[in-house]
Amino acid sequence: MQLYWKAFEQLVSTDHILENDLNPIYHFEDQLVDGAIFDIGCGQTSPLIRYAEITERRLIGMDNEASQLVKLRSRMAEIAGADNKEWELITGDLKHSQLPNGPYAMVVMYNILHFFSLNECKELIAKIDQHLITGSLISICVHSTKHPANNPPNPDALNYFKHFFTQSDLDTLFPAKEFHRLYHADIERDYEKTDGKVTALWAEKVITDMKIKDHRTKTEIRRDATSQKSTAEIINVYRKR
Repeated sequence: MQLYWKAFEQLVSTDHILENDLNPIYHFEDQLVDGAIFDIGCGQTSPLIRYAEITERRLIGMDNEASQLVKLRSRMAEIAGADNKEWELITGDLKHSQLPNGPYAMVVMYNILHFFSLNECKELIAKIDQHLITGSLISICVHSTKHPANNPPNPDALNYFKHFFTQSDLDTLFPAKEFHRLYHADIERDYEKTDGKVTALWAEKVITDMKIKDHRTKTEIRRDATSQKSTAEIINVYRKR
């Protein structure tokens, strides 16, 4: 995955990230309570890039790849015009790391929860909930059961993604008595052209890094890297009651 993100850095500009950031949580910014904006698993496509320029709120990002945070900081500084040493970019993971002190006005968790079982997700949401207050917003994006990788006949289907979600699963994680759902979208879409270019470059970087000479193996790596053409996601925004 480090090679993937190197390909991403090479081909995807910060402007492109911002232009394609359609996180629905932005529709509810006028409802933000006092507190930090926290992106868990932020990578380098985080909404923190956008907020680096337009808010003086406390900005926190957490990712298990330190190199991602270095690139994220440079993208934030690019947009803001300068680096802000008060941006808190933390190397860690949701399951094992202590979370920074709240309160959190906004929590973003995009493409994170499907790496955990549903029971683990319940524990993780409870961990985050300790830092929420009435009015806190949460925006999530998870792979749905319609995702192409959800292939039960394939014995390796759940080796990478641990759970594919239904809306019922999310209703269990965010019960109505505790969270008000502000937004819901069940999305199936093809990948855009840029995604294909990134995965193709990723395949070449893997071949080079592993010093692969065999023609058939090269062909298999290129095919596997670029075979997925679509995705299926559920995106929800919640407000803490």
